[in-house]
Amino acid sequence: MSITYLTYKEIDKNKWDSCIASAVNGLVYGRSFYLDAMAEKWDALVLNDYEAVMPLTRKNKWGIRYLYQPAFIQQSGIFFTKELNDAQVKSFLELALQKFKFAEITLNFSNNISLPADTIQIQQRNNFILNLNKPYEEIYENYDPSFTKSLRRIKKFEMEYYESVNYERIIELYKNLYSKRLPFISGKNYSSLTRACKKLFVQNKIIVRLVRNNSSLLLAAVVLIKDNNRIYNIISCITKEGKKVEANYFLYDRIIHEFANTPMLFDFEGSDVPGIATFYEKFNPENQTYPFVRWNNLSSFVKLFKR
Repeated sequence: MSITYLTYKEIDKNKWDSCIASAVNGLVYGRSFYLDAMAEKWDALVLNDYEAVMPLTRKNKWGIRYLYQPAFIQQSGIFFTKELNDAQVKSFLELALQKFKFAEITLNFSNNISLPADTIQIQQRNNFILNLNKPYEEIYENYDPSFTKSLRRIKKFEMEYYESVNYERIIELYKNLYSKRLPFISGKNYSSLTRACKKLFVQNKIIVRLVRNNSSLLLAAVVLIKDNNRIYNIISCITKEGKKVEANYFLYDRIIHEFANTPMLFDFEGSDVPGIATFYEKFNPENQTYPFVRWNNLSSFVKLFKR
């Protein structure tokens, strides 16, 4: 087994994307164009002839290179065309540890870590997924009873479900609604996501859905990314008026109704925020956790820079 560190210029993008496309744990976050859009800089670890790959999203501070997790990339880590054993995963991470003294990154749901606790800190994060490959009625029957009760109650508000193509407007709305709550997401990050969505839109991989009331007032909206296996809940927002009528309940139920009976997973993209997690759990999804990892092997003095 040969794992090679490649700088960005050395990466063969065609082989890289072929690996992600055929990977048993492939995710849109690992595609080269998406990494190009969302990461300031990235290099890679590559197994043999692109049998497995690990993007290394990196920054520099005070002359120190370190790994970080870019906005709108929920999961990263090692993607592989054939299942890796624990020793192989360990070899990837040990090489990353050699190359970077500090890291705060996520791996993905298929990456099992067997490094000592004093080497690396690991925290499992929530990610709820819902299998859409069954009739809507069957999915509905599995909703939490409190959720179906809410759906019946809010029928009186006569909300309407719309298709749209204006992903830029919804990303801007999300920024306006939540930027104060999410100060770690910069204006540049939103612009980067818009660029990535533009490329995906051309490939027919962007889904935009809206909820309006009978006065055409926008209540809730989503921008979803679609690949061959998943529909990713990348942007979701609800207005003040939408909260009053629980428009998000209506919106997600209609999305599930629209895409039921398709061989896809609906990826809720989280969450570890209690209120959001409670909402997602009402759909009776699977919690497909993934690891957030951190290591700090800087000298005692330099460790101050990440305090």
